Amino acid sequence: MKASLQESGEWSIEATEGDKPLSGPYLSTLKRYLQCMTPAFTGAHERCEFEFILALLRVRGIQDAGWDPFETTLRAIPAMTVVHESMTDLEAARHLHLWIYGHILEASEPYELLANMIAISQGGRWFAQRFPPVPGKGNRPPRELSPGEKIVSMERVASAASMPQVATPLREIWDRELRNAVFHADYVLHGSEVRILRPHPKKYSNERVMELVNGAHAYHTAIKILYRAHVGMYTESNVIPVHPEFSPDPDDRAVILVREGHGVIGMRDAWTAEEIAAGRVTHLIGNFRAEELTTLHRDRTVTVFPAETPPKFE
Repeated sequence: MKASLQESGEWSIEATEGDKPLSGPYLSTLKRYLQCMTPAFTGAHERCEFEFILALLRVRGIQDAGWDPFETTLRAIPAMTVVHESMTDLEAARHLHLWIYGHILEASEPYELLANMIAISQGGRWFAQRFPPVPGKGNRPPRELSPGEKIVSMERVASAASMPQVATPLREIWDRELRNAVFHADYVLHGSEVRILRPHPKKYSNERVMELVNGAHAYHTAIKILYRAHVGMYTESNVIPVHPEFSPDPDDRAVILVREGHGVIGMRDAWTAEEIAAGRVTHLIGNFRAEELTTLHRDRTVTVFPAETPPKFE
């Protein structure tokens, strides 16, 4: 699938070789969801490119490669969809359908990404956790916010930012009762229906299930397109201003670091060797492979790195 944002502001989606033809309703929903969420990304980029890139990088600590659940989810959903489409056991296929739906809703990074883009578009800064755990009470440990709580919060901030449509896809695909039934094994398959037991007996028709599942797929695909398109628009290195609150030095700038075939992977300070020797404070943030860090430590003037060979699952 090839998606591109036209000068008119509309998204164009074309099938590529090997793609399964997209149904009309799904394609329409995908385009609509892209239109809904695009303003958060474009608004953040226009407001502060430095914070925008931080939101795309999503760095939350010091660790080696291979600790990014979001990248795994971006690969997992289309892979499981292929498995689903190859299944001949309709009941087993419906189970997988529902589990994919739940996985999409539970994935935390899209909520963080969207919330950060909305905030940055309004002059805010990137936060490592827009949805921190709720403190526990008594002997209870802290708990993560549920998808429903995150969606309510997203609707509130999106509305305050005058872009309420950004939260529309999430509201349309969210069904708390079905999600709970799937993850607590409290659902029954009866013919083409999905029946749940709690909080009260309820029947979901095949049409309603397909509406929710296909909507979730469209939301996931739209997030993937937006994320990868904005990461990938950085094909060359550039120097940009840092956020004024990032550094007390008014002369501080950031150099964008790029990986071929991927896009932005990080940023570092723009100081010369002489300026560093004179006491300027250096900084480096990004998602780097071990060999890229080795290269940077050996020659910090390198700004474009070779394409990555994805690790094999063995």
